Amino acid sequence: MTTQTPRAFSYEPETFRTIAQDLQTYRATGHPGRERRSTTPLIVDWSKTLLPFPGIIGTSGMATVLEPVFAFSDDNSWALLAQGWVRLENHVDDRLEIARRITP
Repeated sequence: MTTQTPRAFSYEPETFRTIAQDLQTYRATGHPGRERRSTTPLIVDWSKTLLPFPGIIGTSGMATVLEPVFAFSDDNSWALLAQGWVRLENHVDDRLEIARRITP
């Protein structure tokens, strides 16, 4: 798991307590435990980004997402944001690898 810490945002202390609890659950179980997979928000066509903070950019439904990220699961299928764990699908680099393999 990669742990990230945003520096340009301010959060309530309770947010950090919740993030710490989420990380402890992940460390103990190897899986995000607070939400169920079917009801957890999904971000697609995502990529890691560095602004003044480590972040994630992608889409969720019709909205563009640009959020600070605190951690990624070992397989990069989950990301821990301030509001909790989100599922990830279709990393942009994976799609570029497929495009590179196509030859005329």
